[in-house]
Amino acid sequence: MKYAEAEIKYKNIKAGKIIFCDGIHSAQNPFFKNLPFALNKGEALLIESPVIPSTHIFKKGMMLTSIQKDLFWLGSNYLWDFPNDQPTEQFRKQTELLLRSWLKVPFKIVDHKASVRPANIERRPFVGLHPTYKNIGILNGMGTKGCSLAPFLAKQLADHLISGNEILADADIKRFTKILNR
Repeated sequence: MKYAEAEIKYKNIKAGKIIFCDGIHSAQNPFFKNLPFALNKGEALLIESPVIPSTHIFKKGMMLTSIQKDLFWLGSNYLWDFPNDQPTEQFRKQTELLLRSWLKVPFKIVDHKASVRPANIERRPFVGLHPTYKNIGILNGMGTKGCSLAPFLAKQLADHLISGNEILADADIKRFTKILNR
């Protein structure tokens, strides 16, 4: 990537601004690596069951929710210390035992997933333009609430870029101006 105040060049692309929405990779991004990321790992099981009501969300230590007809997401846990981003047999066994204790209907585990979340120590997202490099921005650090926060904060960032509207103070990276200017 080549940076200039008026233009960003990346491969064959020229743009006035670039917004990094690159998940855990922002923790190593040269423009944003000083932000207080606190990456954590989560695992989930996908299960099939034609008899579990798909109109309900069940919560008992973990959340069981429908993602399509007869397919459900069960998860997730939070690991702050982990050797890799792969699913673990320990999670699968413990979660299957938990599920068998609450469900009295047949189900089948069809997949086991794991991933690392771009969380941060404050549990508040990183949204906005870099204080020094005014055409480089970020939309990240959503952690476990990403699916609900990301659309709202993406709109805030778009409104900021288009109309100059303020970004929610709790999410605006202006709160990290000192460390981002290092």
